[in-house]
Amino acid sequence: MSTRQSLAVLAILIAGVSFLWSPQKCRTYPGDPSWPEPHVWDELNKTVDGLLIRSRPVAIACHHPHFDEEQCNEVRKQWHSPQYLEKSSSAIQTPLFANKSCDPFSEPDAPCAIGSHVAYSVKVASPAHVISTVKFAKEHNLRFVVRNTGHDYMGKSTGSQALAVWMGHLRLTEWFDDYEGSNYRGPAVKMQAGVPVEQTYEEANTRGLVVVSGVCPTVGFSGGYIQGGGHGPFGSLYGLAADQTLSMEVITTTGEFVRASPTENSDLFWAMSGGGGGTYGILWTVTVKAFPDIPIAGGRIGFSKSDKISDDTWWEAIDFYQAMTPSFTDIGATSFAFYSNEKFDLPAVFLPNGTSRSIITLLQPFVDKLSSLRIPHKVDYKTYPNFLPAYKELWPSELFGVGLFYFGNRLLPRELWDNRDGVEGKKFKQLTKAVREMVEDGAGAFDIAIRPTLKVAGNPDNAVHPAWREAERAFGIQLLWDDLDDWPAIQGKLNKITAYVGLLRELTPGGGAYLNEADPYEPNWQQAFYGSHYNKLLAIKDKWDPDQMLYGATAVGGDRWSEKDDGRLCPAQSGVQWFLSEAFERGRGALASFVPSL
Repeated sequence: MSTRQSLAVLAILIAGVSFLWSPQKCRTYPGDPSWPEPHVWDELNKTVDGLLIRSRPVAIACHHPHFDEEQCNEVRKQWHSPQYLEKSSSAIQTPLFANKSCDPFSEPDAPCAIGSHVAYSVKVASPAHVISTVKFAKEHNLRFVVRNTGHDYMGKSTGSQALAVWMGHLRLTEWFDDYEGSNYRGPAVKMQAGVPVEQTYEEANTRGLVVVSGVCPTVGFSGGYIQGGGHGPFGSLYGLAADQTLSMEVITTTGEFVRASPTENSDLFWAMSGGGGGTYGILWTVTVKAFPDIPIAGGRIGFSKSDKISDDTWWEAIDFYQAMTPSFTDIGATSFAFYSNEKFDLPAVFLPNGTSRSIITLLQPFVDKLSSLRIPHKVDYKTYPNFLPAYKELWPSELFGVGLFYFGNRLLPRELWDNRDGVEGKKFKQLTKAVREMVEDGAGAFDIAIRPTLKVAGNPDNAVHPAWREAERAFGIQLLWDDLDDWPAIQGKLNKITAYVGLLRELTPGGGAYLNEADPYEPNWQQAFYGSHYNKLLAIKDKWDPDQMLYGATAVGGDRWSEKDDGRLCPAQSGVQWFLSEAFERGRGALASFVPSL
């Protein structure tokens, strides 16, 4: 046996012995002998200054023995209100992940249990609270969750019988007129974890600034939004939210409070700038670029189907819109369109530095097309002196509900548009055909024209999926959520979403999806959500979260775990398989220090 082979065997054996001393097992669950006794929870509560909260289902008033008809009706009325649900320490704003464990729409005699929700949350007020909570979860082998506002389409913000750190109320900010970093100098803002999108815009406005943020006002900016990339109205002008990140303060699952930037803990900074939330560490603050405020020209177009409009005419109009969006994104505009087989709504075209003339010129070809097709339509143009009034008028907060749809998503590359008359022309026709098939089958489209290239983003080095840099559209496909559906009906709709996304995947092999607004059952999620970055991200996760405390089904490393029917989180592999795979990987890592080319 050669020296190299001997070293390999020795490294694997050492790693294997080490691993045997720390075997992975299912997370502790109520009823297990090791589940903490009440007095142990009381001790944790003292440690975190009385901020431990035992979860109480939001819809408990809808079930015996706590049934109260008036309160229950209020819960039903508010069930899709983010402002209502974010007040709860355990509520999840996507009903799919609430798992109907305490459903306000079921009979009063139906069971009401914690189910898929966290068992306890700590309403943290300091990094020490986070560190103590993680330590407690680790000592008792508890499932651990990072919660922000609960606005989450992928299920990361909850976990059956988990212990959570609740970050959504941490909303302090600090503004800098002249921030100086390793590769940036200019205005910036440092935000705690729970600052919502609307707050970022309002505070920036009072200072004559804008930030690259989202459209839904209640989303926690510093949570999964920016850590997962984060699209918004400035996407075609400045890039994604993650592209603006300058530094972070992060609490690790090993109990450290660290700073991450391009020059400090740069691997962690890279991963948490686009590589997904709740995976590598617990973000305490993030500092991002701010930009001088600018005038905005806004446009809206809407029309509805009628008996006088044939199916082919309807789709000729929508196909025309699909074909023309490069004229938007090439000048820095971002647009958001919703359409079904009955209605087309383009509620917001954001044209930065636009004028009345420029927004009319931009949308006139579409208006002319609708007129030529004799489709009655409404069109509205307006200019705004700065961004905030445009945002509030084009996206009024009272229109936003949560948990209204099942989501699927695919990032569609610009090459489909650039080569419509060439080799890729066939693919573009296949795309419009696929969209029509899905919509005529009952789906709705959430179609964002956005072009966050590396050039417009300032050439950042981060973990944003490479498919974003080639994208012309973030295309979402949706089905309506029905609160009265039973599980077979829900599963049927989930299967449909996965099938729809499959049509788009066939047209964009090697492409990707926006990991925050995607099909949670995407079959090849590692490629779809992370692309070529996945293996690097997995290595960074293992470095910073060695005990795998941070979990999400579609988060990096999520495939190492599996949720059982009762919600218990367990290793996905058998003990022997886990041992062998971990031993081999640790052995490779150990040997790499001796033989880097292995």
